[in-house]
Amino acid sequence: MATAFPGCSYDHSESSSPAAWAYPSGKPGPEPSVAPGTYHIPDSKRSFTADQLNGDDAMDWIPEDHPAPPQIIWHMRVDGPIPCAACHYFNGKGFLEIPDLAGLPKAYIIEQVQEFRSGRRRSYQKNRSGTGLMIGVAKRLTDSELDAAADYYSRLSRRPWFRIVETNSVPSTTATYFGWLEPAKDRGTEPIKGRIIELPENWDRSWVEDPHSGVIAYIAPGSAKRGEALVHASGNGFAECSSCHGSDLRGDGNVPSIAGRSPAYISRMLWDMKTGARSGPVVALMQPVVQRLTGPNITDIAAYLVSLQP
Repeated sequence: MATAFPGCSYDHSESSSPAAWAYPSGKPGPEPSVAPGTYHIPDSKRSFTADQLNGDDAMDWIPEDHPAPPQIIWHMRVDGPIPCAACHYFNGKGFLEIPDLAGLPKAYIIEQVQEFRSGRRRSYQKNRSGTGLMIGVAKRLTDSELDAAADYYSRLSRRPWFRIVETNSVPSTTATYFGWLEPAKDRGTEPIKGRIIELPENWDRSWVEDPHSGVIAYIAPGSAKRGEALVHASGNGFAECSSCHGSDLRGDGNVPSIAGRSPAYISRMLWDMKTGARSGPVVALMQPVVQRLTGPNITDIAAYLVSLQP
């Protein structure tokens, strides 16, 4: 349904970064857009045109799914940032490769936006589009808008979003400049090669930001089991993740839930911390742990965490 977007495959070789699979990177190209037409999705009574879907404001397909949002969630004011729901959706789940904000502690959301503002939260991948976009948003948000957005997303309930498929063979994909993978047309399958591949359950529905159309996470057989052992390991420089993230890994106080989250996002965050791209007092608590993790360790941890219910 969307217009074609030029991209390129990323390097699967042994010489590439151990976390390369989590940082899809294609050639720069025009901003992708919805092709002309009028669109509908299965669970909504509404319809939107391509002009509306490509416009500055976010279109709310299923308003009965969530509380009334503040303007910053859906409306782009003059000289203001992109509205939050344009990327994170009204239910907080987010487009492909976009982090899930639903139910995160309000103080944590505010803290992270301030980290983007300060320059302490960056990406290991130089010039990563999504990170640069979020830094720009953080700098344009007023404090009152940030407070309203954080309050809104913190009050939402998380919902299952990922379906797990253990496999040695995955659909061939193309990496986009904007940081997600698209199915490669007429290229069949390819070996998973130690990666995790995230693709929409239904690309056409995801492309128009259907908040009920989830994501498939393809993981290698045995990866989640190895990750479980790492997540619950302690001693020899490791601390069990539940000691900070809660006994069920669904958060504790101002510490975020890590259960059921995007494996690519989890992997990027761990690698960003490991390499120093993310810094600051909160990240400092993670440094002793992440420094001991290898690239395959990070992949296995992400595979286990996405397999959990949020």
